[in-house]
Amino acid sequence: MRLLPLQWTAIVLIVFDAVVVVFTTKGVRMLPEWWNFAVVPASAALLVWMLVRHRGSLVVDGHWTLLRYLRESLPIWAIALAALAFAGGVLAMAGASTTGDLKNDNGRYTITKRRVVTMLTKEQYDSVLAARQRFYSGAGLTIAGGVLALAGVVRRIEEAD
Repeated sequence: MRLLPLQWTAIVLIVFDAVVVVFTTKGVRMLPEWWNFAVVPASAALLVWMLVRHRGSLVVDGHWTLLRYLRESLPIWAIALAALAFAGGVLAMAGASTTGDLKNDNGRYTITKRRVVTMLTKEQYDSVLAARQRFYSGAGLTIAGGVLALAGVVRRIEEAD
């Protein structure tokens, strides 16, 4: 039940994304804007790394076999972390409203949704930026949680074959 380097990388990404999600709930952005465009590809790269390295073998006889392989391949704390990361990421994405075109023109903050332009205060603007960062970090959290769980299952399936 030793964790793979891929799983340790997923754990690091889970912890980092969880910290970002928690601190952005106050309405203040934690990291620069480029983080939003880096976190999901980084998590997706973990997923691709898992599928390429283990040839994407996720074929099992049923859900109970999948759960048994999960329990045999990961310690209970890692299963709990993967479940919390996956569910927490989904909830973070659901709670963050990121729709609309956000603009900052010389101190005038606006958001455009379906051709309706709304003026925002600086606090509202910062809150929308934080919600976007929470959304993208939640997506990364969900993917990294899935990779943490499924990488062990894939390894266990390969051992069984």
